[in-house]
Amino acid sequence: MEKTGIKTSLKRTGALLSCLLLCILVLAGCGRSLVITTGFRHGEVFRLGKEKCRIAEMKVYLLDLQKQSEAMYGDAIWESEAKEDLQQAVKDQALAQLTRVKALKSMGVSMNIMLTNEEEDLAAAARNKYFAALSQEEKKYIGLDEKKILKVFEDYALAERMWKSFGDSALQEYEKFFEKTQCDLNIKYWQKVSLKKIEGDPQAPGFIECCEEQFAKDRAFLTEETEEDGAEGSTAAAAGE
Repeated sequence: MEKTGIKTSLKRTGALLSCLLLCILVLAGCGRSLVITTGFRHGEVFRLGKEKCRIAEMKVYLLDLQKQSEAMYGDAIWESEAKEDLQQAVKDQALAQLTRVKALKSMGVSMNIMLTNEEEDLAAAARNKYFAALSQEEKKYIGLDEKKILKVFEDYALAERMWKSFGDSALQEYEKFFEKTQCDLNIKYWQKVSLKKIEGDPQAPGFIECCEEQFAKDRAFLTEETEEDGAEGSTAAAAGE
């Protein structure tokens, strides 16, 4: 289980808007693509070109990162003085991960690249293990049945495949995509999303863990930084002014 991402994100404090803006800026590598607008349907978190992300899908990532945090700091973290900083860190990280997945998936679709039958079977196997390990409370929180949650695994599989296919030029291709793709963030809705303790087995395999076991042997495509990451501190300060 990777802890570096949470530890790094936990250091990000400041205004809520600053965190949200920074998250997209870092991921996109191009601030021009970020548009905060209205007109979203209920439950929509963001739009990336033709791709849409709804809260149920986001909750898969939120739950994964939340359980990592609880494993590191204990269940009582959500009642501690650090809960606001940690909650924002988890939200930033989840938004970052799913934005990258949606971007890479969109790139694959635009190139008419689809999963093979074998890859679909591996995604289904990962889904089966993950879904079987969820508690009833966790299933209720996510709000996706087995059929719908399969798409979350298939999106991840295609994103990971696209990243590998680009090889050493993956970051450059990723940044080019954002130069011509608009990202709309439903900021008012996202601000209201909060985390709370959800009863479940702390030893149960998480979403990304199940993906890695079946088809994604590393999560480099989720964690490798763009060139914009080095300017993180100054960007956050400017956004908070």
